Amino acid sequence: MISRRLVRIKALQVLYSFQQGESLSDFKFGNLNPKQKAYFDDTLSNLIESIQQSHDFYLFLLDFPYQLSQYLLEEQALEKAKFYPDQAKIRSFGLLDRMPLVKYLHRAVTDTQRKSFAFDWGQLAQQFDTFYQWMLEWDFVKDIDFFEQPTFEQQQTFLEEFYANLFETKESFFDTLNDYYPGWSDDELYTTREIEKTLQGAQSNGVIPVAPVPTTQSEEVEMAQQLFVTTAKNSLAYEIQVAEISDNWDPSRIAVMDLLIIKLTLTEFLHCPTIPVKVTINEYLEITKNYSTPNSSRFVNGVLDKLRIVLEDQGLISKSGRGLRDK
Repeated sequence: MISRRLVRIKALQVLYSFQQGESLSDFKFGNLNPKQKAYFDDTLSNLIESIQQSHDFYLFLLDFPYQLSQYLLEEQALEKAKFYPDQAKIRSFGLLDRMPLVKYLHRAVTDTQRKSFAFDWGQLAQQFDTFYQWMLEWDFVKDIDFFEQPTFEQQQTFLEEFYANLFETKESFFDTLNDYYPGWSDDELYTTREIEKTLQGAQSNGVIPVAPVPTTQSEEVEMAQQLFVTTAKNSLAYEIQVAEISDNWDPSRIAVMDLLIIKLTLTEFLHCPTIPVKVTINEYLEITKNYSTPNSSRFVNGVLDKLRIVLEDQGLISKSGRGLRDK
């Protein structure tokens, strides 16, 4: 399941993109012309697609060991065809193919991915030899290569270490993914956690707990749509609320991203009753640190604190329930 923080980031990015084409404050939702309605509907579709694409990339990375194994089997065949083949290389090339878990993951990915799945490891095939050379450096790879048939637990541990080493020690791997998929830097935390959960939940009978594809009925998609639609429709009202607690209010002097973050926070304050106020503030302050200017966090924090006090005094913030899982 895609984390709420990533949902918030996706909503923020789409709102920012939307505002580049239309001023939120000037968009009259009660009286949209056909062009405006089409623009709004397209933007909403882009938001849903961006969430589904995050899931697609999770599947893409989950399939990496299998795709690498297919490359190595081709290298193995070339080595076997030599007049004096190197038996050590032949064995090494077949390491991933000796792991049923790698095949189980591939089958699960194939069964889950959408028809519009756009990612293809073939586009990065020229780097597979580099990836293989990295493997040869890692001691845990050398250790498991001693086993002709590694146990299922050994395979799980191996793949967990395999991904951990790729993500934590190979900056060039991160750069490769970021060049291929611009959303990778946003999705990294969600994707790595989801891969870890999938591996840990895998069963020796081939059952793989792959996260389901987000649909329009999924919690994360519904939240993203609510954040986008409610914030867009109440944009002007939110600016008025901010003006009431701000001295020398001038929207043009506030960074666009800061103002959008404040508006999204107001949506959660006023229209998301199951999300605690403290959680909302902390989440958007973290997003501010990563997506706005260096000095924005202090400014946004001050505005949000004032808004919280005023809205609570007015009885406009009403929270109920235990809240849903945020991470």
